[in-house]
Amino acid sequence: MKTIETDRLILRNFEESDYDDVYEFLSQRKDDDFEAYPGITYENGREHLAYRIHNDEFIAIQLKSTGKVIGNVYFGNRDFQAKELGYIVNKNFQRHGYATEAISAVVKESFSSGVHRIFAECDPRNVCSWGLLESLHFEREALFRKNVFFKKDENGNPLWQDTYVYSLLHETQG
Repeated sequence: MKTIETDRLILRNFEESDYDDVYEFLSQRKDDDFEAYPGITYENGREHLAYRIHNDEFIAIQLKSTGKVIGNVYFGNRDFQAKELGYIVNKNFQRHGYATEAISAVVKESFSSGVHRIFAECDPRNVCSWGLLESLHFEREALFRKNVFFKKDENGNPLWQDTYVYSLLHETQG
């Protein structure tokens, strides 16, 4: 992946030295209502980092000021010149505009390199997530009812969740 710099961030591939920062932001989501990482421990967290290191679809969000990795943008390749967007930001760094800055830069770079459509999915209860998408001019296109699960109940039954789908098209950008 090409490294992208913004005013406050460096967006780049993950490295081995990012481990403590990656574990920190993933472990905060251990019991998250929207997309949890249940069972993550300091020992098995290395598998999550290894997956990110060897996958150009994960982009590290690094602060220029400190070098700390505060999250990631997931930018998955899909058919028909499309990308799927996802994001995680360390809870200690949320609401400072870092996700907006990172996503804006990745979107701009992708549209300039031929991507036609970017879409994202999120839980309708996650007002902060879909609010971020709407602030970036993504449009809500769908509500999928009970289409995914990230957790199971005590009997092993899926706890189904709804999903909003948002998109942004290249031709809608200035």
